[in-house]
Amino acid sequence: MAAGDTGNFAGSLQEVLADAMVHFSKANVCLPLVMQESRDKADTITFPVYNLGSNQVTSADVASHSEHDSTAITATQLDSEKKTITLDMYSIRVPVHDEAILSNANDVTGIAGELVGNAIAAKVDALIVANFGNFSNTSNDTSNGISVDDLFAALGTLQAEAAPAPYSMVHNPRAIYGTYGLSNDLVTSNQFGGSPSSQDDMLKTGFIGALAGMDIYSSPEISIASNNAIGAVFSKMAIGFGYAGDLMRMEVERDAVRLKTDYVGSIFCGSVELADTYGVELTHKVT
Repeated sequence: MAAGDTGNFAGSLQEVLADAMVHFSKANVCLPLVMQESRDKADTITFPVYNLGSNQVTSADVASHSEHDSTAITATQLDSEKKTITLDMYSIRVPVHDEAILSNANDVTGIAGELVGNAIAAKVDALIVANFGNFSNTSNDTSNGISVDDLFAALGTLQAEAAPAPYSMVHNPRAIYGTYGLSNDLVTSNQFGGSPSSQDDMLKTGFIGALAGMDIYSSPEISIASNNAIGAVFSKMAIGFGYAGDLMRMEVERDAVRLKTDYVGSIFCGSVELADTYGVELTHKVT
């Protein structure tokens, strides 16, 4: 320490505090892509599904009929199925002590509340993507990364099943970007030859919004197991999400005898596959 340096004036040194860095999960990806039902109060929520059971009304049931035909028109059976969600309660609590608030220059309480809401929104995504592995139709390749051909194969399946558009593809981020992602297929594949604008968009922005007739989304709530992840291409009518009361409840509970405040979030909800043929499972190598 030299005479006159900061060691002599430590009592008046200014501490500069940088802006707080808060990590939020990517959330609320899937809810706008599926069917939703809500009730003020409910233990279960049922979606009626028509014309996808054992008896379906199709063009094959339409026959010619002559004005001289004395026979009755053949009866065609129509049925419906109940797809029922049994709602479950999900909750999170983040305590913040008074000492933490008073000794911290950042808005700890505001950050805590925002993170609680973000966590619940991400939980909704997790419940919805859990249905992806239930689709009977698949376009999988567990030895290789996903390709645009896989998306077109899934598109062909949905079209053949008369699944109503629009279609959405949701997968783990590594199935979109990186060595095993769509980005690799778009940028390196000879079949694109540098012509489609989607290849140019991916190179310029690192983002692609639509491909092969479907909107492209990624969600970190799709987990990776044994180097593979399960995504899906689906119609909005393929999956249902239901909840009772408010979609998300946020409460602040003061615990004065412990000098702390609890930030509590909860949701009473569930998700179910509605139409099996309206979705295609995509299981691919991602790492």
